[in-house]
Order: sequence, then C-alpha cells, then structure tokens
Amino acid sequence: MEAKTGTAAAGKPTAAAQEERLRFEDFTHRDAWNLAGKILEKYGRMTAGQEHPKGIGVRIVVDGALVFQYLMDGKKDDAWLIRKENTVERFGHSSMYLWELNEMDHRYEELKQDPALAVCGGAFPIIVQGEIRGMAAVSGLAHYEDHRLLTEALEELRAEKEEQISECGENQEVAG
Repeated sequence: MEAKTGTAAAGKPTAAAQEERLRFEDFTHRDAWNLAGKILEKYGRMTAGQEHPKGIGVRIVVDGALVFQYLMDGKKDDAWLIRKENTVERFGHSSMYLWELNEMDHRYEELKQDPALAVCGGAFPIIVQGEIRGMAAVSGLAHYEDHRLLTEALEELRAEKEEQISECGENQEVAG
C-alpha cells in the first residue's frame, strides 16, 4: 500500500506528477460513464469479502455539466463530493495536490475550516489538451484511498484510450 502522504522525496507532490501524466486528447460523456464504471468495479474488488464495506459516492462533471453521480446505499448526501469538486474548480489542481502542499508547509490550513472546500484527496481534474474541462470525485473512504481509487481508474481509462488511438492509426496505415 502506498504511503498516506503523497509527497515525493524531492519535495514535489506526487499528485502534480499524476496531473502531468493523466491528460486526455478528448473526454466525452461516454468516457465519464466508463470512468465511473472502472471506479465502481475497482471498489467492488477492493471490498470483496467485507461484511459491511463503507459506501462511496462518485461525481463526474464535464464542461460544466454533471454527467454522472452515484451514491451507494448508506450515503445520505453529496456534500463532500461537491466540496472536492469546488476545490478542483477553484485551484485548478487535484484536491490531493492541495493536501500534499499543506502537509509540507501548511499553506492551506485555514481552508480546512471552509465548508465549501476540501483539503484532502479524492477529486481530480479532467485535463483535455492542456485545459481543465471537468473533474471526477470519489468520497467515502479514507481520503488517500479515494484518491488512489480515482487515479487508478483514470490510468486505466487513459491507457485504453491511447490503445484505441494506436489501433486506429495502425488500421489507417494498413488501409492506406
């Protein structure tokens, strides 16, 4: 299991490296659906065999539109999902990025008291062609588990999309 803090040895947050890597050429509503499926599938595998696993909520916004939201049984509201979304929108970084910076120098300590924001992991920007076009959030587990669940699902989706692009290119070469 990875450390609870994501701060890299060189003092640069690991969330920053994830933000550089987890970018897309395009991101559709279908991609949001696929991402949500991956998150829920990973959660199911992670909690398999647990008698009473904690439920999670998932929220995905693309181009200002809420395209996916799901609250598992036992989740009463989406307040933390919205707080995490607000954090990404306000700062242009993942909520884990802010948490990591705060762990290093306490620069966001006062924001922990802001009921509209969340200085903890679990929300990640959807970056398309270098521009933030939305965000995805997970809430319900320990914040670093929310973040890991989300970023692992984003990694899978990104790899699948790159493979599709590669296959399309190969098919065009064969046809040409």
